Amino acid sequence: MIEFTRGDSFFFKFFRRYPNGEKIMTKSEKMWFTVKDNYNSKKKLIQKTLDDGITFTDDGYYHVAIKPLDSKSLKYKKYVYDVQVENAGLVNTIKKDKVRITEEATDEGGEE
Repeated sequence: MIEFTRGDSFFFKFFRRYPNGEKIMTKSEKMWFTVKDNYNSKKKLIQKTLDDGITFTDDGYYHVAIKPLDSKSLKYKKYVYDVQVENAGLVNTIKKDKVRITEEATDEGGEE
């Protein structure tokens, strides 16, 4: 589970693996990180894409950047997310889990 405070900047990283467990060192053609209320919801609450919130580095890691305004209006609760990739026309969901938005005491900053 991912957990971060509402209205804060938050960063995390991950890498992809081949079925044999070896790290994949090449950049995906496309990638999406999407947060929703539940998996059946059509409304995307947060979405990051490759080169627009998701960056790839030479060490094989993808870095996801959540900005303060991405979560500022969300309720304190658990949501769902997934990470989907597309390569050579094939789309695969590589990660599904929950994200918990926690309370903040200071409601300042994050104005863009």
